[in-house]
Amino acid sequence: MSLPTGITMRGKRLAWRHAPLVTYDPLTAWRGLLEARGLHESDPFFSPMLASLPDPMGMRDMDRAAARVAGAIRNGEAIHIFGDFDCDGVSGTAILVEALRAAGASVSFSIPHRADDGHGIGAGAVRQAFENGARLGISVDTGTTCFAACDAAAGLGFDLIVSDHHLPEEHLPAAYALLNPARSDCGFAGRQLCGTGVAFFLLMAVWKELGEARPAYDLRRLLDRVAVATIADVMDLVGVNRVLVHHGLQRLNTEPSTGMRALLDVARVKKRISAETIGFYLAPRINAAGRMQHGEEAMRLLCTDDADEARRIAEMLDATNKQRRQVEAEVFRQAEAMLGDADTLAVYHADWHAGVVGLAAGRLARKHHRPAAVGFITPDGRVRISLRGVPGFHIGDLLQACAEHLEGFGGHAGAGGGTVGEGAWEGFVQAFAAAIREQAARAPAHDLCHVDGMLGLGAMHAGLARRLQRFEPVGRGNPPCCWLLRDVHVADCRELKGGVVRLLLGDGRHALPAILFGGGMFREALQAGATLSVLGQLECDDWRGGDAVQFVVQDILTESGT
Repeated sequence: MSLPTGITMRGKRLAWRHAPLVTYDPLTAWRGLLEARGLHESDPFFSPMLASLPDPMGMRDMDRAAARVAGAIRNGEAIHIFGDFDCDGVSGTAILVEALRAAGASVSFSIPHRADDGHGIGAGAVRQAFENGARLGISVDTGTTCFAACDAAAGLGFDLIVSDHHLPEEHLPAAYALLNPARSDCGFAGRQLCGTGVAFFLLMAVWKELGEARPAYDLRRLLDRVAVATIADVMDLVGVNRVLVHHGLQRLNTEPSTGMRALLDVARVKKRISAETIGFYLAPRINAAGRMQHGEEAMRLLCTDDADEARRIAEMLDATNKQRRQVEAEVFRQAEAMLGDADTLAVYHADWHAGVVGLAAGRLARKHHRPAAVGFITPDGRVRISLRGVPGFHIGDLLQACAEHLEGFGGHAGAGGGTVGEGAWEGFVQAFAAAIREQAARAPAHDLCHVDGMLGLGAMHAGLARRLQRFEPVGRGNPPCCWLLRDVHVADCRELKGGVVRLLLGDGRHALPAILFGGGMFREALQAGATLSVLGQLECDDWRGGDAVQFVVQDILTESGT
C-alpha cells in the first residue's frame, strides 16, 4: 500500500512520527505504537508515582531558601508573597499562601495589575511589604530579571527569595536565594517546571526542613492547582511534570479544592477532567481575571475554603471570560487590518486592552505561521508588548536578540513580553525581523503534522481508545496519538453551534462518529458524499458512554502520493 504525503489544509506537512504503522487491527495498532515509542505495558511511564519526584534540595539555592522559610515559620515572622497575574502566577501564590498559613505563618500577598504595573516585582512593592512588617518575601513565577527589586530588598535587609522559571539574563539578581531551574548552573527537573511547580518544590523542601514540626497539612491537596498552572503555561508534560499533572488530574476528578469545584460547576464541566479540559475550560477563566480586571480575584478563588465565596468569584470569572473573548476578537481584527501584508507581525495601538494583546499575538502567529508581537501604550508612553510563537521558534531567544531596544523583558520558548523604550519601536521591529529570519533559517519550511499510523476504521473501537488514555496527560512534549484515516466517506455532516461539526465517516463496512471544532476553514471540504483523508485522535465518547468512541478531526490532508 502506498503511503500518502503532502500538505494539510492547515498548512502543515505530513510527517510520520516513527516508522509508518498501517493496520486495521486495534491490538496490532497498540503493540506497534508501544514499540515505536520504546515502551512496554508495564513501563513506569504508565504509572507516574509521586515517590519518583526528585529531592527538592537538588535545586540550586533550595537549601538556603527552605531553611530561611522554615525559620520564619518557627519564629512567627511575617512573610509576603509576590505573585503574578496569569494562571501560573496566581496558582503559585495560592498554594504558597494556603500551605504556609496551614503551617502557622503570617502571610500576605500582592498581585500586580497587568496594565498599571506589568510583569515583575517593583522596588515599590518591596518597600511596601517591608513597611508593612514583613522581613521575608517569596516571588512566584517572576523575579529573575527584577534587579531593582532585589537591590532594594538587599538595601532594606529584606530577604527576597525568587522562585521562577523564566530565562535569566547573563547576570543574576542579588536575591537572598534564586530558585530557577533555567539557571545555567541548575537544570533541576530538566528545566521543565512552571512557576507554580517551582513553588511546590519549595514547599516540599520547607516541609522537609521543618521535620517533626511540620504541619499535618498534606501538600498533595495542592496538586490540582499545580496541574492547572503547568498546563496553562504550556509546559512539557514529561518527566516531573507528567507526575505532577497526572496526580493533579486525579484530584480534580475526585477531590478538587473548593475553588476548583466551583469553577468546574460554572464552566459546566460534566465529563472526565483531562489536560484538554484545563486548557479549554479552567485556565481561560482563571486568566480572565488578570487580563480584564485584577488577578487577585482569581488568586482568592484558588485558595478559599468558603463555598459561597468560591461560587461568587467563579461566576464573576465566567462573565469576565466572555467579555475577554469579545475584546480579543476585536483587537485581532484591528491588528490584521493595521498589518496588511507586512512580513513582520509587530503592531500596537493606544486603545488596545492590555489583557488580550498576548492572545491576539497568538492568533496572528497561528494564522501566519510565524512569531508575532502585539502591544499597547502604557500611561508613561511606552509600548508594552506580548509575544507568541509557533513550533520552530523560541520566543525567549527572540527577546534576547532585541534586548538593546527593550527596557525589560522575560519569556520562555512559547511566550514572552517586554517594554519597548521610548522612540525605540522601529529599532525593535527591525531587530525582531532579523531574529525571526535567523531562527527561520533553522526551522522547518512547514509546521509538521506528526502521524503515528494509518488505521482502517475497523481499528477504531473502545479497546484501543481506552488503551490510548494511558498516555494521558497529553500535551506539549507528550502529544496525543495522531492517526490518519485515508479515503473515508462522509456519510453525514451537521454543523452545530460554535463552529462544531458532527460527522459520520464510513468505509463501506464500518461507520465512525467524528467531531470537528472550529470547522469553518474546512466547510467546503466537509460535504456529505465527499471522500477525505482525515487526521486526528480516537477517544472514548464520554457523552454517550459505554463502548462509544469518536474521532476528533484535527486536519484534512489535501495532497497525497506515493
